[in-house]
Amino acid sequence: MKRTALILVCLLATGAAGWGAYEEKEDTNTNYAAEPILKPDAPSVQKSEGDYPYYGNVPPDLLPYRNIEPYYRYWLTRLPFRGPGRDYPAPADLKSLKVGLLSPPPYGPESARGEMSKKGVMLAFEEANAARKAGELPFEVIEKADSPQWGSAANIAVEFSDNDVLAFIGTIDGNATHVALRVVLKTETFMVNCSDPDPSLTETQIPWLLRDFPDNRQQGYLLAHLIVKERELRKIVVLRGNSRPGRMGVRPFVDAVRRLGHPVLQEINFKDGDRRFDTQVAVIQQADPDAVVFWGNPTETGLAAAQLRAAGVKAAFFGFDRIVDPEFIKLAGPAGAEGVTAAYFFDPNKTDAAWTNFVARFQARYGLKPDIYAAYAYDGAKMLIAAIKKAGPNRYRIRDEMTSLDEYNGVTGYMRFDGRWDNIAPIVYAEYRGGKWSYFPEANLKRVKTAQN
Repeated sequence: MKRTALILVCLLATGAAGWGAYEEKEDTNTNYAAEPILKPDAPSVQKSEGDYPYYGNVPPDLLPYRNIEPYYRYWLTRLPFRGPGRDYPAPADLKSLKVGLLSPPPYGPESARGEMSKKGVMLAFEEANAARKAGELPFEVIEKADSPQWGSAANIAVEFSDNDVLAFIGTIDGNATHVALRVVLKTETFMVNCSDPDPSLTETQIPWLLRDFPDNRQQGYLLAHLIVKERELRKIVVLRGNSRPGRMGVRPFVDAVRRLGHPVLQEINFKDGDRRFDTQVAVIQQADPDAVVFWGNPTETGLAAAQLRAAGVKAAFFGFDRIVDPEFIKLAGPAGAEGVTAAYFFDPNKTDAAWTNFVARFQARYGLKPDIYAAYAYDGAKMLIAAIKKAGPNRYRIRDEMTSLDEYNGVTGYMRFDGRWDNIAPIVYAEYRGGKWSYFPEANLKRVKTAQN
């Protein structure tokens, strides 16, 4: 009964999407003021405050309402956990250290990324078990696959708690991650996210989550700077998926170019699964843009790029990390892929020892080269392993260890965490020319004093 009530409360807290049509209501908020479009060189009246880089390390010229001194600022400090639990004794007759893994469904748009993420997690725990000393308990990974049914992730998060997992890792889909996050607030089980780029995830101020995967906020800032300030392109169109990743992911970019004085001409949607983009192409032709920014999965954006070029659209093409994918290149064809530029996390061709050794171990174990999802999952699992070893089998002390991280060195490179426990370390550009991706500027290889990987 307790478990059923917990799930119901969490679902009500996240809304009843899918249970009935949403009824539009008149906006009666008379205090709302639209953010003004300022001159690009307009100074910010807001000053740096707090213990951590502000709001995802947003550049000063992209600060929201930077000409207004706010009444209150969030995310300047880390929200503490003041509840009991740190002195709870370890469970009796403990046979293993249980860790959960919340994976996306084995079908659907996130399945391939989820499988690579799972491989990275499993490799980290296999290595930890192989290296354990006499008398140390082994780690046990309990994997559960999400389903498209609304609330599935909530049920799984409760199952993890019922099975006494110490913490869990997951997932990629923004809806599922948000739902699971509401549950961990109640079950007090820490969640490590290695693959969900939704910028709003950590804005919930729930102190039971850390994300080592750079979110769409970082990618949006980088693309806005490249398009508007470096390449001086002014007529910008966005072509995005009509899904939560599309809606939420592209917002930082749209806001950023508006704050730089050049709001997008059109923000055009498509549905996941679309294969023809005749209407979207016609609208973009009429807009005659300098730049088209794609925000969606590689199948749809690759086909759209090919159809835009076939229709004579000559704008420069840009996108986020998901277009750095063989599927995009294949479907976009030479005309659609050549010269396309994306925001990306790090140079996968880098040669530092942490990365090359990881690639060799991953290839030996699975017979293929790791991608970013495998790499960030491996790093997230390694962080969690270190926290459990130091804190012992106590969920609350594990939370304290994870949320005390300011910096980390992993196989993906240097990480810096802000006041929301988001990784805000510098990311890179990826450009496709001459049949291959090149990455610039060089990934930040700064090392912290004590290597943690």
